[in-house]
Amino acid sequence: MKRILRGCLVFLCLCIVGVGSVAIVPPPVQAQGGGLFEALYVFKFCSFVKFPADRMSGDFVIAVLGAPDFATQLEKTVAGKSVGAQAIKVRAINDISEASGAHVIYVPDAQAKKLPKIIEAVRGKATLVVSKGAGMAKDGSHINIFTNGDKKFEVNRAAAEGAGLKLSADLLKLALVL
Repeated sequence: MKRILRGCLVFLCLCIVGVGSVAIVPPPVQAQGGGLFEALYVFKFCSFVKFPADRMSGDFVIAVLGAPDFATQLEKTVAGKSVGAQAIKVRAINDISEASGAHVIYVPDAQAKKLPKIIEAVRGKATLVVSKGAGMAKDGSHINIFTNGDKKFEVNRAAAEGAGLKLSADLLKLALVL
């Protein structure tokens, strides 16, 4: 009987240790510069930005540059959702040339050095550039996600309006506006 009890106890300890070690490993999405927090923000931003009338038909496309794991997280977050009457589609891309027709381009911190090229490529196309990284709004991104105090994102209002996008007053109240 002692033998069975000891065996059960050892098995129980191994199960607890096994579950604990699995919980410690961070998901790969976090390692790639984004996760659920950022995915929710990107999705919500879409509702607070008014695009020109010619961009209000077909699918609403969000392109994610150089972060396929984040694209997968975003895809799960927006599954079955829409912006107005437009179904949201997420596209993982490796180069800005693949972003044709996108309504939103998400640029993670790891792709920050490509931001000037991205801004140039979308000039005049009413494409919202959302980024996550220090100083990216000052460098031309329209909305930049960060965590600092009570503000969680900053908006480069002049850059967004210059792209033909209208930002909601409710969005601007929540942001650090540059």
